[in-house]
Amino acid sequence: MSKYFFSFFLVFFINFELSSQENNIEIDSILIKKTYGLRLGLDLSKQIRMFTEDYRGFSLYSDLKIKEDVFVVFEIGNDNKTISDENISSKVNGTHYKFGFNYNFYKNLPGLNNEIYFGLRYGISKFNNELLSFRVYDIDNNWNNESIVVNRKFSNLNAGWVELILGFNAEISKNIYMGISLRVNRLINQKIPSNFTNFFIPGFNKVTENNNFGTGITYNLIYEIPILRK
Repeated sequence: MSKYFFSFFLVFFINFELSSQENNIEIDSILIKKTYGLRLGLDLSKQIRMFTEDYRGFSLYSDLKIKEDVFVVFEIGNDNKTISDENISSKVNGTHYKFGFNYNFYKNLPGLNNEIYFGLRYGISKFNNELLSFRVYDIDNNWNNESIVVNRKFSNLNAGWVELILGFNAEISKNIYMGISLRVNRLINQKIPSNFTNFFIPGFNKVTENNNFGTGITYNLIYEIPILRK
């Protein structure tokens, strides 16, 4: 995933630089109206993962500007992931919802709509976790190192967390944006299956033992529906 991150990062700042050069003109007497609208987007990182992991999913993004630099945000998505290693195999599928805001602290030249923002989200996930098979750790090899097929499903699981976000959005064409965000997650609660555990939570990503923190990266393609200009 790192090569995709650096490529996207480079494209973003090239766009920033070109936009600044093209608009570095005198505007003392020009009144530029600002657009307020609803933006809808798709997280392309999910589609990238479908080529590199045993994974299927999507995530939709929306935000609405309520003040000059403040956006309220809602995200919804679905994850279906199979986790396999030498000792255990399981499958997780479920839906996640995220609510929060972004604050843009980048000061644009007049007429530009690029963003560097800080964000906060509260995430909720509802999911199922299925234990497919496992190997018994046996130093005497009485089990012949064979996998035991279980196919036991744990339904109606849930989790909640908060996310701190640093992100960038660049307007690459009129009303069309490309964005990237880096996320640090803090798990607040989770319903753990009996005699099992959650290795992956939809929306939160990987869960590790004795660590409630996680990370994530998103690559968004966003379209703005203009509502108001003032």
